[in-house]
Amino acid sequence: MSESNTGRPRRRAARSAGPPVEDVQVVDVTVDAGAVEPAEVADAEVATAEEATVVAAPVELTKAAVVDEEADDDSAELDEEDAKLTRLGQIIGLAAAAVLVLALVVGATFTALAARSGNQDEDLRAQYTQTARQAVINLTTIRADSAKEDIDRILAVASGEFKNEFDGRVDPFMDVVKQAKVVSTGEVVESGIESVDENSAKVLVAAKQMVSNTGSAEPQSRQYRFRITVSKGDSGMTVSKVEFVG
Repeated sequence: MSESNTGRPRRRAARSAGPPVEDVQVVDVTVDAGAVEPAEVADAEVATAEEATVVAAPVELTKAAVVDEEADDDSAELDEEDAKLTRLGQIIGLAAAAVLVLALVVGATFTALAARSGNQDEDLRAQYTQTARQAVINLTTIRADSAKEDIDRILAVASGEFKNEFDGRVDPFMDVVKQAKVVSTGEVVESGIESVDENSAKVLVAAKQMVSNTGSAEPQSRQYRFRITVSKGDSGMTVSKVEFVG
């Protein structure tokens, strides 16, 4: 029996279709962007957003640091301004205190000067009044046994018109006092300044006099009112005029 008649199938050599392996070439494939599926584009956008988020975080930190630095600068400037205002307040306080002290000193000086001026005025008025009172006592106190001394005492403070009234009359007046044996004692009852200026004053003086002489058995009381003009000169206070006031 021949081989083909044995009933066993015969195997054939198989060969793949197409050209031989040695003839296969690698071809570069370029994918068109328009051919990409929408899902792939969405995934790319999400990836981009995540990358942007990761990058933005350091930027936010950098801005915060800048804000902190600016805040520190502003705080330093405010502290400097506060220090300047504090120094200015201290200077103003010291200036106000100095002005207050100066005002107190000026006020005290003015008060002292005013008091001194007032005291000087009072002293001057007292001198005018005292001179007038003494002149009236001298005029109303005359004794026969001391006529010369009494008249000299009157003339010692006389000036001007009052002094002129005694010119050429001293001796006759003294003779009358001696012959009548006059004894008179004067006393000032009241006095006060009528007017005053820088160089003179007019003083009103009320006086009473007890007089005895050879013509009266008993002493007689007499009342007088004088206006005495007192002048202030280089030699001091003098009586320049004597008037009787009714």
